[in-house]
Amino acid sequence: MRDIEQDFVHLAKLALSGQTRDALLLVRRSMSDLAKRRPELGIQLGELLAGTGSPTRANTPQEPIPVDLDSRLELLRRDDHPVMPVEPTWIEPIDKELTQILLERSQLERLNAAGVLPTRSLLFVGPPGVGKSLAARYLAAKLQRPLLTLDLAAVMSSFLGRTGNNIRVVLEFARRKPSVLLLDEFDAIAKRRDDSAEIGELKRLVTVLLQAIDDWPSHGILVAATNHPDLLDPAVWRRFERILRFELPGFKEIRKAVEIALQDYQQDVTSETVTLLALLLKGQSFADIDRTIDAAIREAVIGQIPLSRIVEDRNAAVLETLSHAQKIELAVLMYKEGFTQHEASRITGVSRDTIRSHSEAKESNAQMTEV
Repeated sequence: MRDIEQDFVHLAKLALSGQTRDALLLVRRSMSDLAKRRPELGIQLGELLAGTGSPTRANTPQEPIPVDLDSRLELLRRDDHPVMPVEPTWIEPIDKELTQILLERSQLERLNAAGVLPTRSLLFVGPPGVGKSLAARYLAAKLQRPLLTLDLAAVMSSFLGRTGNNIRVVLEFARRKPSVLLLDEFDAIAKRRDDSAEIGELKRLVTVLLQAIDDWPSHGILVAATNHPDLLDPAVWRRFERILRFELPGFKEIRKAVEIALQDYQQDVTSETVTLLALLLKGQSFADIDRTIDAAIREAVIGQIPLSRIVEDRNAAVLETLSHAQKIELAVLMYKEGFTQHEASRITGVSRDTIRSHSEAKESNAQMTEV
Protein backbone atom coordinates (compact mmCIF):
# COMPACT_ATOMS: atom_id res chain seq x y z
CA MET A 1 0.00 0.00 0.00
CA ARG A 2 1.32 3.44 -0.93
CA ASP A 3 2.63 5.93 1.63
CA ILE A 4 -0.20 8.47 1.38
CA GLU A 5 1.54 10.92 3.73
CA GLN A 6 4.68 10.97 1.58
CA ASP A 7 2.57 11.31 -1.56
CA PHE A 8 0.89 14.34 0.00
CA VAL A 9 4.25 16.06 0.55
CA HIS A 10 5.30 15.23 -3.02
CA LEU A 11 1.96 16.50 -4.32
CA ALA A 12 2.44 19.81 -2.49
CA LYS A 13 5.88 20.24 -4.08
CA LEU A 14 4.51 19.57 -7.56
CA ALA A 15 1.55 21.93 -7.07
CA LEU A 16 3.70 24.74 -5.69
CA SER A 17 6.14 24.44 -8.57
CA GLY A 18 3.32 24.60 -11.12
CA GLN A 19 3.74 21.01 -12.37
CA THR A 20 0.00 20.43 -12.71
CA ARG A 21 0.26 17.45 -15.08
CA ASP A 22 2.64 15.54 -12.81
CA ALA A 23 0.52 16.38 -9.77
CA LEU A 24 -2.55 14.95 -11.52
CA LEU A 25 -0.68 11.75 -12.37
CA LEU A 26 0.36 11.35 -8.72
CA VAL A 27 -3.22 11.82 -7.58
CA ARG A 28 -4.42 9.12 -9.99
CA ARG A 29 -1.75 6.70 -8.77
CA SER A 30 -2.70 7.30 -5.14
CA MET A 31 -6.47 7.14 -5.61
CA SER A 32 -6.95 3.37 -5.30
CA ASP A 33 -5.06 3.18 -2.00
CA LEU A 34 -6.95 6.16 -0.65
CA ALA A 35 -10.26 4.57 -1.62
CA LYS A 36 -9.35 1.43 0.36
CA ARG A 37 -8.65 3.45 3.48
CA ARG A 38 -11.40 6.06 3.11
CA PRO A 39 -14.05 4.99 0.56
CA GLU A 40 -15.97 8.29 0.83
CA LEU A 41 -12.84 10.29 -0.02
CA GLY A 42 -12.11 7.94 -2.89
CA ILE A 43 -15.54 8.71 -4.36
CA GLN A 44 -15.02 12.46 -3.98
CA LEU A 45 -11.60 12.24 -5.59
CA GLY A 46 -13.00 10.19 -8.46
CA GLU A 47 -15.69 12.83 -9.04
CA LEU A 48 -13.08 15.59 -9.06
CA LEU A 49 -10.95 13.75 -11.59
CA ALA A 50 -14.00 13.09 -13.73
CA GLY A 51 -14.90 16.77 -13.61
CA THR A 52 -18.24 16.19 -11.83
CA GLY A 53 -17.23 17.08 -8.31
CA SER A 54 -15.53 20.36 -8.93
CA PRO A 55 -17.28 23.66 -9.59
CA THR A 56 -15.03 24.43 -12.51
CA ARG A 57 -12.42 22.62 -14.57
CA ALA A 58 -8.85 23.77 -14.38
CA ASN A 59 -8.13 26.80 -16.53
CA THR A 60 -11.84 27.25 -17.28
CA PRO A 61 -13.06 30.76 -16.42
CA GLN A 62 -15.85 30.90 -13.88
CA GLU A 63 -19.33 31.72 -15.00
CA PRO A 64 -20.09 35.28 -13.85
CA ILE A 65 -22.56 35.63 -11.00
CA PRO A 66 -25.95 36.91 -12.22
CA VAL A 67 -26.85 40.51 -11.38
CA ASP A 68 -29.99 42.57 -11.01
CA LEU A 69 -30.53 44.35 -14.32
CA ASP A 70 -31.29 47.70 -12.68
CA SER A 71 -28.99 47.95 -9.67
CA ARG A 72 -26.25 45.71 -11.19
CA LEU A 73 -25.85 44.13 -7.75
CA GLU A 74 -24.81 40.47 -7.69
CA LEU A 75 -27.73 38.23 -6.75
CA LEU A 76 -25.56 35.62 -5.05
CA ARG A 77 -22.58 35.43 -2.75
CA ARG A 78 -20.26 32.67 -3.93
CA ASP A 79 -17.66 30.88 -1.82
CA ASP A 80 -15.91 28.40 -4.07
CA HIS A 81 -13.90 26.77 -1.29
CA PRO A 82 -15.82 27.00 1.99
CA VAL A 83 -13.90 25.89 5.07
CA MET A 84 -14.71 25.33 8.73
CA PRO A 85 -12.03 26.77 11.05
CA VAL A 86 -13.32 24.52 13.86
CA GLU A 87 -15.71 21.58 13.95
CA PRO A 88 -19.17 23.00 14.78
CA THR A 89 -21.27 21.87 17.73
CA TRP A 90 -24.79 20.64 16.99
CA ILE A 91 -27.68 19.39 19.09
CA GLU A 92 -27.87 15.62 18.73
CA PRO A 93 -30.82 15.37 16.26
CA ILE A 94 -29.16 17.86 13.89
CA ASP A 95 -25.83 16.07 14.14
CA LYS A 96 -27.49 12.78 13.14
CA GLU A 97 -29.31 14.36 10.19
CA LEU A 98 -26.19 16.08 8.81
CA THR A 99 -24.14 12.90 9.23
CA GLN A 100 -26.77 10.94 7.31
CA ILE A 101 -26.81 13.48 4.46
CA LEU A 102 -23.01 13.29 4.13
CA LEU A 103 -23.13 9.49 4.30
CA GLU A 104 -25.56 9.42 1.39
CA ARG A 105 -23.14 11.44 -0.74
CA SER A 106 -20.34 8.97 0.06
CA GLN A 107 -22.52 6.06 -1.11
CA LEU A 108 -23.69 7.41 -4.47
CA GLU A 109 -22.85 4.23 -6.38
CA ARG A 110 -24.97 2.11 -4.04
CA LEU A 111 -27.85 4.58 -4.20
CA ASN A 112 -27.68 4.71 -7.99
CA ALA A 113 -27.69 0.91 -8.17
CA ALA A 114 -30.85 0.89 -6.05
CA GLY A 115 -32.44 3.58 -8.21
CA VAL A 116 -32.53 6.07 -5.32
CA LEU A 117 -31.32 9.67 -5.35
CA PRO A 118 -29.48 11.31 -2.43
CA THR A 119 -31.22 14.03 -0.46
CA ARG A 120 -31.46 17.14 -2.64
CA SER A 121 -33.58 19.60 -0.66
CA LEU A 122 -33.45 20.63 3.01
CA LEU A 123 -35.53 23.03 5.06
CA PHE A 124 -33.81 24.44 8.16
CA VAL A 125 -36.22 25.81 10.77
CA GLY A 126 -35.32 27.51 14.05
CA PRO A 127 -34.62 30.75 15.91
CA PRO A 128 -31.71 33.04 14.98
CA GLY A 129 -28.19 32.05 15.97
CA VAL A 130 -28.68 28.29 16.30
CA GLY A 131 -26.52 27.30 13.31
CA LYS A 132 -28.80 27.13 10.26
CA SER A 133 -26.52 29.07 7.92
CA LEU A 134 -23.49 27.41 9.50
CA ALA A 135 -24.95 23.99 8.69
CA ALA A 136 -25.21 24.90 5.01
CA ARG A 137 -21.56 25.97 5.02
CA TYR A 138 -20.65 22.77 6.88
CA LEU A 139 -22.28 20.61 4.20
CA ALA A 140 -20.59 22.56 1.40
CA ALA A 141 -17.19 22.29 3.10
CA LYS A 142 -17.52 18.56 3.77
CA LEU A 143 -18.74 17.86 0.23
CA GLN A 144 -16.16 20.22 -1.29
CA ARG A 145 -18.86 22.09 -3.17
CA PRO A 146 -19.17 25.86 -3.71
CA LEU A 147 -21.57 27.57 -1.33
CA LEU A 148 -23.99 29.92 -3.12
CA THR A 149 -25.99 32.21 -0.83
CA LEU A 150 -28.95 34.21 -2.09
CA ASP A 151 -28.47 37.93 -1.49
CA LEU A 152 -32.02 38.86 -0.56
CA ALA A 153 -31.38 42.62 -0.61
CA ALA A 154 -30.20 42.46 -4.22
CA VAL A 155 -32.93 40.04 -5.34
CA MET A 156 -35.92 41.97 -3.98
CA SER A 157 -36.42 44.61 -6.66
CA SER A 158 -38.83 47.51 -6.47
CA PHE A 159 -39.72 46.95 -10.12
CA LEU A 160 -42.80 44.86 -10.73
CA GLY A 161 -41.85 41.45 -12.12
CA ARG A 162 -38.11 41.87 -11.54
CA THR A 163 -37.96 39.99 -8.23
CA GLY A 164 -39.45 36.87 -9.76
CA ASN A 165 -37.06 37.06 -12.67
CA ASN A 166 -34.10 37.45 -10.29
CA ILE A 167 -35.11 34.33 -8.38
CA ARG A 168 -35.48 32.34 -11.59
CA VAL A 169 -32.01 33.45 -12.72
CA VAL A 170 -30.49 32.45 -9.38
CA LEU A 171 -32.12 29.02 -9.44
CA GLU A 172 -31.02 28.37 -13.02
CA PHE A 173 -27.46 29.47 -12.24
CA ALA A 174 -27.21 27.21 -9.17
CA ARG A 175 -28.65 24.19 -11.01
CA ARG A 176 -25.96 24.13 -13.66
CA LYS A 177 -23.04 22.92 -11.54
CA PRO A 178 -22.61 20.93 -8.31
CA SER A 179 -23.10 23.30 -5.38
CA VAL A 180 -24.94 23.97 -2.14
CA LEU A 181 -27.49 26.77 -2.64
CA LEU A 182 -28.62 28.54 0.53
CA LEU A 183 -31.89 30.46 0.40
CA ASP A 184 -31.69 32.27 3.74
CA GLU A 185 -34.74 34.12 5.13
CA PHE A 186 -36.79 31.81 2.94
CA ASP A 187 -40.06 33.13 4.35
CA ALA A 188 -39.46 36.42 2.49
CA ILE A 189 -39.85 34.71 -0.89
CA ALA A 190 -42.07 31.73 -0.02
CA LYS A 191 -44.88 33.40 1.90
CA ARG A 192 -48.33 31.94 2.24
CA ARG A 193 -50.27 32.50 -0.97
CA ASP A 194 -53.41 33.35 1.02
CA ASP A 195 -51.70 36.46 2.43
CA SER A 196 -53.85 39.28 1.06
CA ALA A 197 -51.02 41.79 1.63
CA GLU A 198 -48.81 40.16 -0.98
CA ILE A 199 -48.98 41.12 -4.64
CA GLY A 200 -49.58 38.58 -7.37
CA GLU A 201 -45.95 38.48 -8.42
CA LEU A 202 -44.72 36.99 -5.13
CA LYS A 203 -47.60 34.53 -5.11
CA ARG A 204 -46.55 33.30 -8.55
CA LEU A 205 -42.97 33.12 -7.27
CA VAL A 206 -43.98 30.49 -4.71
CA THR A 207 -45.14 28.24 -7.56
CA VAL A 208 -41.76 28.67 -9.27
CA LEU A 209 -39.95 27.77 -6.04
CA LEU A 210 -42.07 24.66 -5.50
CA GLN A 211 -41.25 23.39 -8.98
CA ALA A 212 -37.55 24.14 -8.48
CA ILE A 213 -37.48 22.16 -5.22
CA ASP A 214 -39.16 19.19 -6.87
CA ASP A 215 -36.77 19.18 -9.83
CA TRP A 216 -33.51 20.04 -8.09
CA PRO A 217 -30.61 18.07 -9.64
CA SER A 218 -28.99 15.32 -7.58
CA HIS A 219 -25.49 16.75 -8.01
CA GLY A 220 -26.41 19.67 -5.73
CA ILE A 221 -28.27 20.49 -2.54
CA LEU A 222 -30.87 23.24 -2.11
CA VAL A 223 -31.07 24.51 1.47
CA ALA A 224 -33.79 26.91 2.63
CA ALA A 225 -33.61 28.46 6.09
CA THR A 226 -36.22 30.41 8.04
CA ASN A 227 -36.73 31.93 11.48
CA HIS A 228 -40.47 32.28 10.80
CA PRO A 229 -41.90 28.92 9.68
CA ASP A 230 -45.44 30.15 10.35
CA LEU A 231 -45.10 32.52 7.36
CA LEU A 232 -44.29 29.78 4.85
CA ASP A 233 -46.83 28.62 2.31
CA PRO A 234 -48.24 25.23 3.47
CA ALA A 235 -47.28 23.57 0.16
CA VAL A 236 -43.62 24.34 0.83
CA TRP A 237 -43.39 21.88 3.72
CA ARG A 238 -44.37 18.90 1.56
CA ARG A 239 -41.73 19.62 -1.08
CA PHE A 240 -38.60 19.36 1.05
CA GLU A 241 -37.14 15.89 1.49
CA ARG A 242 -35.79 16.64 4.96
CA ILE A 243 -36.89 19.21 7.53
CA LEU A 244 -34.28 19.94 10.19
CA ARG A 245 -35.55 21.69 13.31
CA PHE A 246 -32.77 23.66 14.99
CA GLU A 247 -33.28 24.43 18.67
CA LEU A 248 -31.41 26.31 21.35
CA PRO A 249 -28.54 24.19 22.69
CA GLY A 250 -28.76 22.33 26.00
CA PHE A 251 -26.09 22.29 28.68
CA LYS A 252 -24.03 19.56 26.99
CA GLU A 253 -23.86 21.45 23.69
CA ILE A 254 -23.25 24.79 25.41
CA ARG A 255 -20.35 23.39 27.42
CA LYS A 256 -18.81 21.89 24.29
CA ALA A 257 -19.18 25.19 22.42
CA VAL A 258 -17.57 27.05 25.35
CA GLU A 259 -14.69 24.57 25.46
CA ILE A 260 -14.07 24.97 21.73
CA ALA A 261 -14.17 28.77 21.98
CA LEU A 262 -11.70 28.69 24.90
CA GLN A 263 -9.48 25.91 23.59
CA ASP A 264 -6.49 28.26 23.31
CA TYR A 265 -6.89 29.24 26.98
CA GLN A 266 -7.26 25.81 28.61
CA GLN A 267 -4.42 26.43 31.06
CA ASP A 268 -5.86 29.78 32.11
CA VAL A 269 -9.54 28.94 32.63
CA THR A 270 -10.42 26.13 35.05
CA SER A 271 -12.93 23.39 34.30
CA GLU A 272 -15.15 24.64 37.13
CA THR A 273 -15.24 28.14 35.61
CA VAL A 274 -16.14 26.70 32.21
CA THR A 275 -18.93 24.61 33.73
CA LEU A 276 -20.37 27.58 35.61
CA LEU A 277 -20.20 29.76 32.49
CA ALA A 278 -22.02 27.06 30.49
CA LEU A 279 -24.75 26.86 33.13
CA LEU A 280 -25.17 30.64 33.16
CA LEU A 281 -25.47 30.66 29.36
CA LYS A 282 -28.54 28.44 29.48
CA GLY A 283 -31.15 29.61 26.97
CA GLN A 284 -28.59 31.34 24.75
CA SER A 285 -27.97 30.54 21.08
CA PHE A 286 -24.61 29.43 19.70
CA ALA A 287 -24.19 32.91 18.22
CA ASP A 288 -24.85 34.52 21.62
CA ILE A 289 -22.29 32.19 23.23
CA ASP A 290 -19.64 33.09 20.66
CA ARG A 291 -20.30 36.81 21.14
CA THR A 292 -20.03 36.51 24.92
CA ILE A 293 -16.71 34.68 24.80
CA ASP A 294 -15.27 36.88 22.05
CA ALA A 295 -16.08 39.95 24.14
CA ALA A 296 -14.35 38.41 27.17
CA ILE A 297 -11.25 37.56 25.14
CA ARG A 298 -11.07 41.08 23.69
CA GLU A 299 -11.36 42.58 27.16
CA ALA A 300 -8.60 40.30 28.47
CA VAL A 301 -6.27 41.11 25.56
CA ILE A 302 -6.78 44.87 25.64
CA GLY A 303 -6.61 45.11 29.42
CA GLN A 304 -3.76 42.58 29.66
CA ILE A 305 -5.81 40.75 32.26
CA PRO A 306 -5.96 36.93 32.66
CA LEU A 307 -8.99 35.59 30.82
CA SER A 308 -9.91 33.51 33.86
CA ARG A 309 -10.46 36.70 35.87
CA ILE A 310 -12.61 38.25 33.14
CA VAL A 311 -14.80 35.15 32.92
CA GLU A 312 -15.08 34.87 36.70
CA ASP A 313 -16.06 38.54 36.98
CA ARG A 314 -18.69 38.11 34.24
CA ASN A 315 -20.06 35.00 35.96
CA ALA A 316 -20.33 36.94 39.22
CA ALA A 317 -22.09 39.84 37.47
CA VAL A 318 -24.70 37.48 36.00
CA LEU A 319 -25.20 35.79 39.38
CA GLU A 320 -26.10 39.15 40.92
CA THR A 321 -28.99 39.55 38.48
CA LEU A 322 -30.61 36.20 39.39
CA SER A 323 -33.59 35.91 41.69
CA HIS A 324 -33.38 33.62 44.74
CA ALA A 325 -35.40 30.96 42.93
CA GLN A 326 -33.07 31.12 39.94
CA LYS A 327 -30.04 30.81 42.23
CA ILE A 328 -31.55 27.70 43.80
CA GLU A 329 -32.09 26.19 40.36
CA LEU A 330 -28.51 27.07 39.37
CA ALA A 331 -27.09 25.61 42.60
CA VAL A 332 -28.95 22.33 42.03
CA LEU A 333 -27.63 22.16 38.46
CA MET A 334 -24.09 22.91 39.68
CA TYR A 335 -24.35 20.05 42.17
CA LYS A 336 -25.62 17.76 39.42
CA GLU A 337 -22.70 18.71 37.16
CA GLY A 338 -19.97 17.88 39.69
CA PHE A 339 -19.72 20.82 42.09
CA THR A 340 -19.82 19.92 45.77
CA GLN A 341 -22.69 21.32 47.81
CA HIS A 342 -20.18 23.50 49.62
CA GLU A 343 -18.87 24.97 46.30
CA ALA A 344 -22.37 25.53 44.93
CA SER A 345 -23.40 27.20 48.18
CA ARG A 346 -20.30 29.46 48.25
CA ILE A 347 -20.80 30.63 44.66
CA THR A 348 -24.59 31.11 44.68
CA GLY A 349 -25.22 31.99 48.33
CA VAL A 350 -27.83 29.20 48.59
CA SER A 351 -27.58 27.13 51.76
CA ARG A 352 -26.43 23.53 51.51
CA ASP A 353 -29.62 22.33 53.19
CA THR A 354 -31.67 24.03 50.46
CA ILE A 355 -29.46 22.56 47.73
CA ARG A 356 -29.76 19.10 49.27
CA SER A 357 -33.55 19.23 49.69
CA HIS A 358 -34.19 20.57 46.19
CA SER A 359 -31.77 18.04 44.65
CA GLU A 360 -33.51 15.16 46.43
CA ALA A 361 -36.92 16.47 45.37
CA LYS A 362 -35.80 16.79 41.76
CA GLU A 363 -34.35 13.28 41.75
CA SER A 364 -37.53 11.89 43.31
CA ASN A 365 -39.69 13.60 40.67
CA ALA A 366 -37.47 12.22 37.92
CA GLN A 367 -37.83 8.67 39.28
CA MET A 368 -41.61 9.02 39.50
CA THR A 369 -41.71 10.26 35.90
CA GLU A 370 -39.73 7.22 34.74
CA VAL A 371 -42.15 4.89 36.55
